[in-house]
Amino acid sequence: MSQTTSEKQRTNITITAANLVAAREFGLNVSAISDAAVAEAVRAAKAKAWAQENAEAIAERRAWIETHGTPLADLQVLKLD
Repeated sequence: MSQTTSEKQRTNITITAANLVAAREFGLNVSAISDAAVAEAVRAAKAKAWAQENAEAIAERRAWIETHGTPLADLQVLKLD
């Protein structure tokens, strides 16, 4: 059973006491900050995995463009030459 993005699940994290005290002093929501940081780390890990999985195709495409130029370049309205 998959969770929707609005479902929350309890977990334990460990942070330094100084960071927890400072966060509380400023009224920061440690849970929300942690969730956002994990979401960003997951996004970055997915992007890295995708780039690694598709590295060969990306290299082939770049080599093709270096040899043949960009497709439909002759129809390009804005030329940066």
